[in-house]
Amino acid sequence: MKFALALIVMLVACGDDPPNVAGSCTATDGCDEGLTCNTTVPGGYCTAACTTSGSTGECPDGSVCDAVSGAAITCVKICKGAGDCRSDLDCNGVSGSNLKACKPKP
Repeated sequence: MKFALALIVMLVACGDDPPNVAGSCTATDGCDEGLTCNTTVPGGYCTAACTTSGSTGECPDGSVCDAVSGAAITCVKICKGAGDCRSDLDCNGVSGSNLKACKPKP
């Protein structure tokens, strides 16, 4: 009984995690459902399509719409500092917003 209760608690807690926006990926693997892998970013970048830079309404929880590489805008992971990002990403400002997001290092 205790094991079953612990398992249920773990499953519920895991369901509350935001999608893995900014996660490493390959063209065919690594992103949560509903996300795609931007392979133009070294190591890949899990993201979703959006159209309005600075908007959080078009993106999964914990992410905002902004350019991640080149001119294309997509959902990028919101951060407060570099420690919130993968080691190969920086925490930089987002166009049209006071938020910062994990983006490829120049």
